[in-house]
Amino acid sequence: MRAATVLLCSGMLCSSVLALSACATHEDVKSSYIGTSSMDEAQVTQLLDQQGFHDITNLHKNGPDWVGSATKSGNAVNFDIDKAGNIHTR
Repeated sequence: MRAATVLLCSGMLCSSVLALSACATHEDVKSSYIGTSSMDEAQVTQLLDQQGFHDITNLHKNGPDWVGSATKSGNAVNFDIDKAGNIHTR
């Protein structure tokens, strides 16, 4: 079915179909990702450290998310890590 769709498309639309096809494959791989909600505090601290966050304080779970404060690039930030592992700062 995908091959027929790719044959019928052209130009930019074809690129979009191919990109979506690649994303679907990526999603299949990501579905085995356990997510940060099942990580313990030490694992979350290691993840934050690898992303350049230091002096982590007040790290705790808020539902499926982890929240806390840290220093990144010399600036104090509050952060939220969603279940997909995305780190949001404010």
